[in-house]
Amino acid sequence: MSDVSSEPKRRGIRRQRSIYQVHYCIKRRDDEVMAKPLLAPATPLEIQAYSLQVAGHRSTDDTKYLGLLQCNNGTILKPIIKEAQKREVDFYDRISRSNDADLVELRSSIPKYFGCKKYTYNGHEQEYIILEDLSERMLEPCIMDVKIGKRTWDPLATETKIKNEQSKYAACKQQFGFCIPGFQVYKLSTGKLHKYNKDYGKRLHGHTVTDAIRNYLNGIGTPLCRALLLQFLSELWKIQKWARRQSALRLYSTSLLLVYDAARLRDCCGAPENTGPRIPCRPATLPLPRRRSSSIHSMHSISSGSNFSGQISAKGPVYHKVHSVPISCMTTAQNSFSPPPPINSPWNDALKRISQNHSAEHNYEDKLCKIKMNYRAMLDQLSYDSPTPNPWGTVKVIDFAHAFFNEEDERELDDNFREGIDNFVEIFECFLRETDDQVI
Repeated sequence: MSDVSSEPKRRGIRRQRSIYQVHYCIKRRDDEVMAKPLLAPATPLEIQAYSLQVAGHRSTDDTKYLGLLQCNNGTILKPIIKEAQKREVDFYDRISRSNDADLVELRSSIPKYFGCKKYTYNGHEQEYIILEDLSERMLEPCIMDVKIGKRTWDPLATETKIKNEQSKYAACKQQFGFCIPGFQVYKLSTGKLHKYNKDYGKRLHGHTVTDAIRNYLNGIGTPLCRALLLQFLSELWKIQKWARRQSALRLYSTSLLLVYDAARLRDCCGAPENTGPRIPCRPATLPLPRRRSSSIHSMHSISSGSNFSGQISAKGPVYHKVHSVPISCMTTAQNSFSPPPPINSPWNDALKRISQNHSAEHNYEDKLCKIKMNYRAMLDQLSYDSPTPNPWGTVKVIDFAHAFFNEEDERELDDNFREGIDNFVEIFECFLRETDDQVI
C-alpha cells in the first residue's frame, strides 16, 4: 500500500494580478491601500470694482481707488480711508464679541463681518473691511441706499462739516427723517438697468420720495408685489422694534441697504403686459421650508399667541387669534362616531364670501386659486428657513463710521435714528395696504 494519500493536492488560492503588474512588472502590494481624493485646485481670488455701488466714496484718480471692491468669494471690500473708517472697524469688532442684549440683537440686522486685510488694487495697497455681499447669486440685483436720521453729523464734526450736512437732502430729511442717496433697479418689462445717483436724490421731496421708493419696487403703473413687501417689512419691523428700545448706540449717517432680485420678482408676479395688469403674486419658486420658525407676530407680541393676518392698520400689524380645536374620539359602546366641531379658520369666511358673491360659472375657481397662492406665499415669506444665506429680498443696516457707544451712565434712546425708521416703515405699510385685494 502506498503511503501517498489518494486525496488530490490542494493548491493555494491564485491571486489575480492587474494588467499593470503583468506587463510592467509592478510588485503586488499586500498592505491595504486607501484611495485618497484629489484636492480640487483652489480658485484664485479675483478682485474688481464693485459695479453695483449706489452711494458712498468713488475713485478720484487712476492709482488710488476709493470705492467698494468685490471679490469672487462672496465678500465686499470697504476701504479704510479716514479715521472714521477705523472707528467702523472698532464697531464691528466690538459688536461681534459683545454680550450686551441690544448689540446681540443688532447682529442679525447687519452684514456679516470677516475682519480686515490689506489688498492691492490698481497698484495701490490699502486695508479693507471685509463684509458679506448681499447681492451674491442675484441675477438682477436692485439696490437702494437710504440714509436714516435728520441729523447726519456726529458730535466730533467741525462747523464746516455740520453746515455741509445740513444743506444736503434738506427737504427730504426734514419731512421724513431720512434721505435716498441713490438706487438702481432692473425694470421688469425691459430687463434694463436704471440708475439714480445722489443728484437725483437731492431733488426728492414730498410725494416724489414715495414715488422713488415705488419706482425701486417696480410698482410704477403696475400693482406692487405683496410677497416682496412682506419680505422687506419682516426685516424692517425687526429693525424698528430694536430701534424703539435700544440705548447702547447713537447712530449718525447710518443707512439701510435694501436689496432684491428682479429676476425672482418677475418669477413671482410676472412682467407687466401692455394689454393688462401684472398678475399679482404667483407662487414663488421657493423650496418648501425645512423648519417653521417663529411667525412675525412674535416680534411684536410674545404673549398674544396670535398670527399676522397680512393686514396693516393705523396702529400697526393686525393679528388673528388662533384657537385650539378639541377632537372627539369614537364611542365604542354605541359603535358611532362623533365628528369634531368645524375648524375656525380664516379660510372659512373667505370661501363663504366667494360662494355667496360668485357662481362657479364665473371666477370662483380663479379666486379660490388666488387665496391658496397668497396663503402659500405668506407662509413661505414669513416662515421660510433655508440654508441659502440670501433671500431674494432683504434689508440690512450698514455704514457705522459715525456710530458711538453709550456708556452705562449715559444710555438713552436714539430718537434721531428711531424717527427715520418709523417714517420709512410707515411708507411700506401704506404700500402693503394697497395690496390687500391680493389676499381677497
